[in-house]
Parts: sequence; structure tokens; C-alpha cells
Amino acid sequence: MHTVRLESRYGAADGLTPPIAAKIAECASKYKAHLSIVAGGRMTQIESLISVLSMDLRRGLPLTIVAEGPDAEAAAEDMRKLIEG
Repeated sequence: MHTVRLESRYGAADGLTPPIAAKIAECASKYKAHLSIVAGGRMTQIESLISVLSMDLRRGLPLTIVAEGPDAEAAAEDMRKLIEG
């Protein structure tokens, strides 16, 4: 299985709001690849709104986007753009 890891930082000034969480979950659902975010030593799969809302994301937080699957490169890059805001 093809895996892509991208280092990034969370960019939204207000932290993780429900509308941003919904956009993250929607972005993840567009791809066949499984997407996760590693932040604060915790890996969270981001394919559902509930799991996204469980993350403690705040502006400037370093994180890693992990995508596994056939379209992992496109999924990870699209997610990186969204996360960085």
C-alpha cells in the first residue's frame, strides 16, 4: 500500500471549529486513501466528523498528515492545503 507523510502546521486562527472540522471530514471522504493526522503524539483517523472534532488543533500546532492508498499523494496534498488554511 502506498503511504505519504506530509509535515505541516495547523493554520486556522480560531482553532478547530465545527465548520472547519466538517470541511476536513468532507475532504477526507473524497479519496480512496485512508487519511490520518498525527498531532501531539496522537494519531486520529479523519474520515468522520466525530473523529475530527476529537482533535485538539490550534494555530501553529505541528502535525503530520498520513495518507495510505492508491490516491494517497493527492489526498495528502489536498488535506495539507486545507489544514494550513
